[in-house]
Amino acid sequence: MDKLNSSETCIYNLLYTQFNEDFGRDTYFSYNLQFPTFYSLKNPYFYVSSAILTNINSTIKSDVYAFKKGLLEEEQDYNEATSEDKLLKKSYKVTSTYAVTFNKNHILSTILSLIAFSGESLPTYNELNNYNFDLLTGNPIMIKDIFNKGVNYTQLITDYLRYKISQNKDNYYEDVVIDIPDDQAFYITDTGLVIYFGVDEIAPAEYGIPKFKMSFEKFAPYISPRFYCSPSNMFSNARKISRSSSKNR
Repeated sequence: MDKLNSSETCIYNLLYTQFNEDFGRDTYFSYNLQFPTFYSLKNPYFYVSSAILTNINSTIKSDVYAFKKGLLEEEQDYNEATSEDKLLKKSYKVTSTYAVTFNKNHILSTILSLIAFSGESLPTYNELNNYNFDLLTGNPIMIKDIFNKGVNYTQLITDYLRYKISQNKDNYYEDVVIDIPDDQAFYITDTGLVIYFGVDEIAPAEYGIPKFKMSFEKFAPYISPRFYCSPSNMFSNARKISRSSSKNR
């Protein structure tokens, strides 16, 4: 574990990501759902408890189908209420897509986009779920975990977001207040921490989901090395592991 926290260590998680897709169409309701399932590959130096991955997989799948169920019920309620006037009926469409944004050092960050339309040009619902997990413990990663101990991360993030908003004031509400709670929405990428807000939370709905990226390179002194590591470190570490495995054979 000590080596894992070293700035010289950077390894890819050996996970297999299965692509799942479920789709269908009815008279007034259609859906196209995509979501991942993760499996650990057997190898001499990387291990993840199957219980941890089962929990992650079931959580993501449950969120996808709960979203679909909610929209299906909304469609049925609305169209049943307008059963006598076919001109008022609406067609509902639900989609989900995903991306694995960070998959290193026993850390997994995945995002799930959930979008629904109800006969309108703009989405009726536009949500972005994040799943940030420590694969060693199975615990969710909180935004404070991204930073080194002792860093006033809330002030650091707040100042940066205020600065970015000030550069494009017209894209945000005039009286917007930036407050970073413990459960602030975010996801992790290889190059930075992405902080985001809900639709219509700090900007008009037509702008979608506001996102702000804090570059790991720019904020390197504040970032835990477990999250910020370079490709050269990954290559170097892979060679060390390969040599070590050869000696033990």
